[in-house]
Amino acid sequence: MSKKKLDGIGVGELLDNIPIPAFIINTDHVITHWNISLEIASGLSSRDVVGTQDQWRPFYKNKRPTMADLIVTGVQTPELDQFYAAKYHPSDVLPGAFMAEDFFPEIGKGGEWLSFTASPIKDADNNLIGAIETLVVITDRKKAEFELTEREKRYRELSQVDDLTKLYNSRHFYNELESELERARRYKQPLSLCMLDLDFFKRLNDNFGHPFGDQVLRKLGSLIKLHLRSVDSAYRYGGEEFAIIMPQVELQNAFTAVERLRLELSEVDFRTVSGEIVNVSLSAGLAFAEGSDSTGSLVSKADKALYRAKRSGRNLTCI
Repeated sequence: MSKKKLDGIGVGELLDNIPIPAFIINTDHVITHWNISLEIASGLSSRDVVGTQDQWRPFYKNKRPTMADLIVTGVQTPELDQFYAAKYHPSDVLPGAFMAEDFFPEIGKGGEWLSFTASPIKDADNNLIGAIETLVVITDRKKAEFELTEREKRYRELSQVDDLTKLYNSRHFYNELESELERARRYKQPLSLCMLDLDFFKRLNDNFGHPFGDQVLRKLGSLIKLHLRSVDSAYRYGGEEFAIIMPQVELQNAFTAVERLRLELSEVDFRTVSGEIVNVSLSAGLAFAEGSDSTGSLVSKADKALYRAKRSGRNLTCI
């Protein structure tokens, strides 16, 4: 008895008993079914849309094909790319069906994220007679994904950035230097590395306290960031030592840039807790990457240049 009752249920009744918004169009792109769930989601009654080609109305400001329309037309990749870019993919289950996710600002008060699937409908002879499109609201899921992505991004930033100076830390330095060395070799571009160190920093800490030392480190970090080009990257290498990776710049131009930084720091008046004005200097060493250089050898060359600057009286930049 129950089987006979089920056999007698029409497509419209079946669609109205599923909790997923769905509509069906025929090969003339005319709506034949618009279920109750879609009435609720779209605010459009089936009486108003069945027999029309208004399937686009709940989703878009201007008339354009839905995915079901593209299925009926005989979907081709360029058309899908035009309307859905990289947001779609073929169904793994239904031959000829496509799935996509997108944000629809016209739905609800502030817009909704929808996951939608469009599938061809064929008769017993395998002739196309229409298409069905189902839609699922996934806004909460997308918000959770975005929040997770943002947290992961923030975690990566925190794990790579020195909290005091807001420059990258030494863990990130070697990864980036390896990448820049590889890029310089591949494209035969220049690459310079600067290692710099605050002069007599331990004495500053001992005489004026660690808060004063932190003030100096923060200021140097901000000055370095101020002098960086968009392709440069700067790092707190350890303690009072810093590193700057300068891609696509010859050694002499790198020297000029570091000298500007050195001179600007030397002109900053730092005030101690007692009101005393203190000036601070730095020493810097520059190295130019050659074809055979590894990260270790390039850092070693820059360190040796820094050591020469220290031995030569400090407050210098050496190559």
